[in-house]
Amino acid sequence: MDRNSIIGMVLIFVILISFAYINQPSQSEIDALKQKQDSIAFVNHQADSIAQVQAAQSITVNPVVKDTNAINNQFGDFAQFATGTESISTFENEQLRVSFTNKGGRIYKVELKNYKRSDGSPLVLLDGNSSNFAYQFPTVQSKAISSDQLYYALKASPDNQHITYVLDLGNGKRIEHQFDLSDNDYRVKFQMQLNGMESVIASNTNFIDVNWTQQLLLQEKTQEAEERTSTIYYRYADDEPDYLSEAKDLKEELKTPIKWVSFKQQYFNTSLVAEKPFTEGVIETKKDEQKEKVKFMSANLILPFNHGSAESHSFFFYFGPNHYKTLQQYNVQLERVVPMGWGIFGWVNKYLTVNVFYWLGQYLSNFGIIIFLLTLIVKTILFPLVYRSYLSSAKMRVLKPEMDIIKEKYGNDMAKLQQENMKLYRKAGVNPMGGCVPVLLQMPILIAMFQFFPSAFELRQQSFLWATDLSTYDSIFSLPFNIPFYGDHVSLFTLLMTASTLVYTVYNNQMTGVTGQMKYLSYIMPVMFLGFFNSYSSGLTYYYFVSNLFTIGQQLLIRSFVDEKSIHRQVEENKKKPVTKSKLQVKLEEMARKRGIDPDKLNK
Repeated sequence: MDRNSIIGMVLIFVILISFAYINQPSQSEIDALKQKQDSIAFVNHQADSIAQVQAAQSITVNPVVKDTNAINNQFGDFAQFATGTESISTFENEQLRVSFTNKGGRIYKVELKNYKRSDGSPLVLLDGNSSNFAYQFPTVQSKAISSDQLYYALKASPDNQHITYVLDLGNGKRIEHQFDLSDNDYRVKFQMQLNGMESVIASNTNFIDVNWTQQLLLQEKTQEAEERTSTIYYRYADDEPDYLSEAKDLKEELKTPIKWVSFKQQYFNTSLVAEKPFTEGVIETKKDEQKEKVKFMSANLILPFNHGSAESHSFFFYFGPNHYKTLQQYNVQLERVVPMGWGIFGWVNKYLTVNVFYWLGQYLSNFGIIIFLLTLIVKTILFPLVYRSYLSSAKMRVLKPEMDIIKEKYGNDMAKLQQENMKLYRKAGVNPMGGCVPVLLQMPILIAMFQFFPSAFELRQQSFLWATDLSTYDSIFSLPFNIPFYGDHVSLFTLLMTASTLVYTVYNNQMTGVTGQMKYLSYIMPVMFLGFFNSYSSGLTYYYFVSNLFTIGQQLLIRSFVDEKSIHRQVEENKKKPVTKSKLQVKLEEMARKRGIDPDKLNK
């Protein structure tokens, strides 16, 4: 090791030691962290085994108690609420049927009235047997209290849209849970009111630990499709929404204030939105190895508690579809749970696709026709690009005989071949990239549609022709075995899409004069699409099929009124005019000079 290497290693070591020293926490920070950890440990000490069962199975477990003394020892002042009879109260509006339970004073079950599961049964989004919502805190009596172990008193409600549960300890000490269900809304508003609890909750505790768990119930046709599109979305209070990867089990600490957390499935989601953000939290998603449920999801969220005489926290739960326009109206960016794609692909979907779908959906109920009209609109917008691409290809076809002569003459000298072709392009006034740029400009729309259709709630359970559900594959024949890379069924729209793509490829190869290996490679991709898209949304493959038909039709239409002899005459006239260098030509000449070639000499 030389001297410079030794000096470098010493400097790195000094920098690391200095950085660790500067960033070490102060004593006050250490004390605060220790206090918080002690409080959490205290809360979980007595209920550890129960919490493990809840985390693994997502069910409410009653505490094992034998007599009054055992109850008093476990719950202290809350012992009077530790026993009781569970009762269910059900309210509903135009969208939801919501059941509440006095055990834990929480939402027990939610059914979406206007939607069905893939098998036609009622769509239950949340079930008390597979979900739980509770909060924990330690008391001044050193008792670990969890709300889901207590029986709340039902306060009389004036109508079927408001319900309140109460724990009244006397002397002004009480906890209230108030739920409000508005007309024609997917939201359930929830307010937790703590009165006089500053003398009940341990003085060294400045937070309430909220635990929300849910096993996602299977709603759609295939377990696999739901699993790969289900995950947890969340939004920091001062940041954009984010999510955990759908592909694997993940656990993540959220260390800054959190505005909302959403348990998102393929076409529905259950979300908790806080008026005042949670201070921090931990979220986790796990696959169900038994394949009985879609996934297990949990969120451990921290609410601040300031030991005031009266403190309240307001939230709303959203139980409903992943419908972009519906979620957008809540103004908390909850619509971001609908995957629109990133960058320009997201812009295409947000500002074109979604709005066209919404507008046409107000007048038409058949989404097969809506997709057809959407394709017509998109292709009309892109027609000028298709026209320019065709003209550029026609000019290149006119020049092909001369290019072949140049290739035969300079085929072994690629630099010379490039320069001679460039010289020919300049004289003829042809841009060799003219046919590629319009095609590239169309790609964002094709990719945006690939993002949109598999997640478009509008297509769910919408039939068209032989497809019973445009949101999933259209099987016309089930195979008695599974073919690798293809599947165990035959999707007709995928077959039509593949066939139309092959027809267009043959036509395009004839028009562009592609030969040799490239000609055969161009046929491989459509065949690969046959296997890739066989289990995808039939709405997407139907769109690509119709799009191919429109593209072929546009090409034939343009060919009918474009005179290639006239284009040839124009090219010949351009050769006689003084050469004007385009920006592309200038760039190519600069590249040639860097290789030691003088393009001016080649032009003489």
